[in-house]
Amino acid sequence: MERINNWEEIEEKGTSDFIRLSAGGYIGIIKSAEEHTSESGNKSLKIECDIAEGNFKDYFQKSYDNNPNADKKWDNNSTRYLGLGESSLPFLKGFITSVEKSNTGYTWNWDEKSLVGKKVGIVYQYEEYEKQDGSTAIKTKLNQFRSLDKLDEVNKNERITKNVKLLNGNYIPIDNYNGNQSQASQENSELRIADDELPF
Repeated sequence: MERINNWEEIEEKGTSDFIRLSAGGYIGIIKSAEEHTSESGNKSLKIECDIAEGNFKDYFQKSYDNNPNADKKWDNNSTRYLGLGESSLPFLKGFITSVEKSNTGYTWNWDEKSLVGKKVGIVYQYEEYEKQDGSTAIKTKLNQFRSLDKLDEVNKNERITKNVKLLNGNYIPIDNYNGNQSQASQENSELRIADDELPF
C-alpha cells in the first residue's frame, strides 16, 4: 500500500464508543422553541431539548456538533411537536405547567422564545423503528415532559425505563426484544403508557 499524503494531518473518525441513551427521566434544557406548520397545514409548538446534567449532559449537542453534514439538524429523537389543535391543548398545557413548576419565577407569557434555556423534566423511552432495509431496531426518543420534582417517580417506573414501544403500539420488556417484533401478541398491550399516568 502506498503512503497516503498528509496522513498525520487527517482527523480520525469512528474511534469513539457510541453509548445509547438510557430510557428514563432527565433534567433537560430547552434548546429551541418555535411555532411550526406542517406541509398539511397543522400548527404545533416545536421543542428541541438536551440533557442538562449527569452522565449524558449535552448528549444531543455533542451529536449535532460532531455531524459533518452541511444540512445537519437537531436530533429528531430529542424533538417534540405539541399540537395547537383543540384536542392537543391539554398536552401543551401540561408541558407549559411542567416548565413553570421547574423554573422558579417563570410564568408563561405566550412568547415561545422565552422557553429557550428553561429547565424541564424530559422523559425518554425505547421505541422500535423500521430501518431503510426493512429491519427494525430500537431508538431512545423523547416521549413526555414532567416537572423536575417528578423525575424520581419516572425513574422508578419500570414500565417506562425497562420496556420498548413496538411499531404496533404494544410494549414488551427490552430484555425480550430481538428485533422485528411489531407482530407481537396483544398479551403485552397492558403495558401501554398513558400520557396522564404521571402527574406534572
